[in-house]
Amino acid sequence: MATILLVEDDVKLHQLIHDALVEQSFTLISAHTGNDASERFDASVDLVVLDLMLPGKSGYMLLKEFKTSNTPVIILSAKSLEDDKLLGFELGADDYMTKPFSMKELIARVHVLLKRNYPEKPVIKGPFTWHPLKQQFYYDETLLELSPMEYKLLSVFFQSPNQVFTREQLLNLVWGYDYYGDLRTVDTHIKRLRQKLPGFDGIKTVRGQGYLCEVAM
Repeated sequence: MATILLVEDDVKLHQLIHDALVEQSFTLISAHTGNDASERFDASVDLVVLDLMLPGKSGYMLLKEFKTSNTPVIILSAKSLEDDKLLGFELGADDYMTKPFSMKELIARVHVLLKRNYPEKPVIKGPFTWHPLKQQFYYDETLLELSPMEYKLLSVFFQSPNQVFTREQLLNLVWGYDYYGDLRTVDTHIKRLRQKLPGFDGIKTVRGQGYLCEVAM
């Protein structure tokens, strides 16, 4: 899944955006100041969500830096004047949203920009075909109807085939480190995932350790 650099100094807003994008299975890199953002930006970043008014380097300075690599950038700003928006676009911004904004709209715009800039190539392993940007799995050319957590669970297995994961690891990778649910949640979702893959017996229970998924590379 795509990696997003989130640059926002408002701690509460930053956390809200972070959680919403992680829920979409994106990998997030966080920065709260302009200087942090400059240091954390590298070739792994697929898209930047950028506030303009930041401590240290301004959002406009960062925008110039990020666009040298043609990385798509969505500006989030309280600056709503037309001149502010025009300056952002002149410096290379791909999109501009004014605060307050709809989180659902932000997510939609992130997906649009990623699809526009990185035409998707499906990943095929064994009987599975994965479309990361569409967040879809096909099994033997049949689209799987998965819940968000089932999708994330299968994504973890798919990206690390034949690797044993403990229940604790799966709980952290799929539900997050701040999730306080029971480990039986993992078992329940494994059972549901198996039920949706009646012709596939590759999701194995490793006694005393956890689970693995056997998928041909």
